[in-house]
Amino acid sequence: MGLQYENRRGQIYYLQTGKTPTGKPKYYIGRKITGTPLDVVPEGHEIYESPEHGQVFVRKIKPSAITPFEREQAADLIRRTSGLEHVIVDVEENSLVVWTPSMDVSGVDDIIRTLAGDRASSMAGAFRQSMLKRSTYTKMLRFTLSNPDRRLFTAERWCFRGSIDDWIFIGGPAPLADHIEKCGKRLGTEEFFELM
Repeated sequence: MGLQYENRRGQIYYLQTGKTPTGKPKYYIGRKITGTPLDVVPEGHEIYESPEHGQVFVRKIKPSAITPFEREQAADLIRRTSGLEHVIVDVEENSLVVWTPSMDVSGVDDIIRTLAGDRASSMAGAFRQSMLKRSTYTKMLRFTLSNPDRRLFTAERWCFRGSIDDWIFIGGPAPLADHIEKCGKRLGTEEFFELM
C-alpha cells in the first residue's frame, strides 16, 4: 500500500513513483494508486500541503533560512495572541506566511444554529471543526527574514483591494515575536485592515 498522507480535509493520499515520457523517475501523490507505491519520501523531496486548498503534492525540498523553531514559534504566538485556533504558518523562501480560514467562526456557529436548532450546543464543536478544516485559507501576514545574523524580520499584510492584491509593508526590521505581538491581536478583526 505504501506511505499514506491525510490532509487537513481528511482526504487520504498515497505516495507513488512512475516514469516520465523520457524514462526518468517521477514522484507523486494521489488519491488513487496509479503507479508503484513508495514506503518513504525520496531523499531531497517532501510531501507538501497547499495552505489555500489543502492540495497535496510531492516537491523538491526548497532551501530556506527560516528555522523549524521559528515556524513553530510563529504558529504558537499567532494562536495565542489572536485567539484563533485554525491558523497555518507556511514557509515560502525566506518568509513565514500566515494563513487563516476564509470561513468565519461566528458564521459557522450561525450555520450550526440554523441547521441544528435546539441540538446546536451538542453538535457545535465537532461541526465547527469539520467546517473549518474544509474551508479555504487566505494569506494574511508575511514575515520576511531581512537580517539573518540578528534574526530580524520585516512584516507585511495582504491587501485585499482589487486594484492592488499584493503585500503592504507594515513594519520592521524587528524580532519576530515583536511583529506577532503587534499584528496577532488584530488578526481576525476589523483592526487588521488598519495595519499600515
